[in-house]
Amino acid sequence: MANFDTIKTGIAGRLNALGYVEASQITDFKNASALEYGNTFILKSLSGENVEGTIIDRFYDKQDWQILVAFARSENNDIIQYDAAQRAKDLIIKDLDNPANWTSFVKVLKYKSWGIVETPNHFVVDIRLSIIDLYIY
Repeated sequence: MANFDTIKTGIAGRLNALGYVEASQITDFKNASALEYGNTFILKSLSGENVEGTIIDRFYDKQDWQILVAFARSENNDIIQYDAAQRAKDLIIKDLDNPANWTSFVKVLKYKSWGIVETPNHFVVDIRLSIIDLYIY
């Protein structure tokens, strides 16, 4: 049985192994320091639902998680930073979609979707994960 802390620690550990550390912000990069761009992540548990009904002493919780990584932008480096965001997205998805990297902390972890959000100051890689966790009581 996993829980929020176990899942967060597990995913954060994978991101740490890729060279990222947790950002000082918890929801978005609007107030983040420029030093956090390209090397920090925001990890959020968005929602969950019971997917297989209750079986006497357990249930399966399908959870949606979000990973955000921001890359600075300016007139001089938009192409370089956009390309860096794309490369980062590829590496994160490849790492997290490998069962050998998550079976120790969740039942199932699947890459769900990705996008790159453009703001005036940064590009934000937005990766969504679908996790199935087993709760035993």
